[in-house]
Amino acid sequence: MENELQILNDKKSVDQLMLTYFSIVCGKDLKKALSAFKEKKGYGIEIVFVSFKNDLDDYDMAQLPKPLDDKHVLVELGSPAVEIDQIAYLDFKTFYNYLEKNTKIEIEKNSEEGELIELLKQVKSSLEV
Repeated sequence: MENELQILNDKKSVDQLMLTYFSIVCGKDLKKALSAFKEKKGYGIEIVFVSFKNDLDDYDMAQLPKPLDDKHVLVELGSPAVEIDQIAYLDFKTFYNYLEKNTKIEIEKNSEEGELIELLKQVKSSLEV
């Protein structure tokens, strides 16, 4: 049986999804994520993933309710965090805004400011936002 998918479109649901993503992908993992994102490569841990178009093969793309393009990322949250897998399509600018906000929160908690700021700049340049 196919997994059910819930597509999140409203800001409140997407905010919650991204909050969950960054509560799991933080610290050293955030640095790894930013390093992947600057190459337009996805990153995730266990139940949360961000994917770029190049991360998905033809089969994966066929499973999506709508194809992923070169200007969007796909954010996924799976069980056991949620009963029905959740996905959201975010344009690069929106995705970058979440990245910037959560990177700044991480910098306040830890003092790896220079490296994270530099990675964030590289991601911004790569995504052309």
